Amino acid sequence: MMHCIWRLLLRKKSIAHLSALALVAAVGCDKDKKTQYGLLNELREYRTLINPIIDEVRAIEREVRVRAVDKLDSALAEELDEVYREVRPELLEVLVELDRIEPPPGLYSLHTDIRRLILLRLDAYAFVIEGVATGNEVLYEAAE
Repeated sequence: MMHCIWRLLLRKKSIAHLSALALVAAVGCDKDKKTQYGLLNELREYRTLINPIIDEVRAIEREVRVRAVDKLDSALAEELDEVYREVRPELLEVLVELDRIEPPPGLYSLHTDIRRLILLRLDAYAFVIEGVATGNEVLYEAAE
């Protein structure tokens, strides 16, 4: 986006546009700017740390869907069991990485919600794995 703005400014060569660019650059670089969620630099740092975690959770979920869920959005417990056994350790590692991050105070509840969602997914995996191991289909309902 910045590249497009820069090209536009070079074509227009207007003082007003150059001033706007300076303002965008200044706001973008203002490390002490405070938002309702915290200091801008802390929020950027948190986002840099949390984005790979969110991407990894999405990748794990995609792998489950590709390998175990059919076009009708259904899956056999045995197929889920196999995939869950493989991806559960990966998701546990993601949880450990999440727990190493200290969120800005204004994003603590969001961070806690992300953690809860990962734990919920891990619990669902465990229910399916145990249900297949014991033949207890009631656990499948708990996983849903």
